[in-house]
Amino acid sequence: MAAQITPADISKHCSKDDIWIIIDGKVYDVSSYVADHPGGDIILKHAGKDATRYFNNVSAHAIVKGLIKNILCKTYIGECKIDGYS
Repeated sequence: MAAQITPADISKHCSKDDIWIIIDGKVYDVSSYVADHPGGDIILKHAGKDATRYFNNVSAHAIVKGLIKNILCKTYIGECKIDGYS
């Protein structure tokens, strides 16, 4: 079973060297990916937060869906424990 991570815990990971984000209820530690992110530091805007809406609305994400899926698989750490997600 995946770890259940609270929004309070996720919100603590919001610095350039320590970034967790939520996408579709899943929590990812993307700290090691920040330097490689093609969008640069925009990922920091969503650090410690739910990035689902933004993530799904970026057309470039649809183009590189396979690559993103691979990155997310490697950075997945658990499920967000809030109503509607867990």
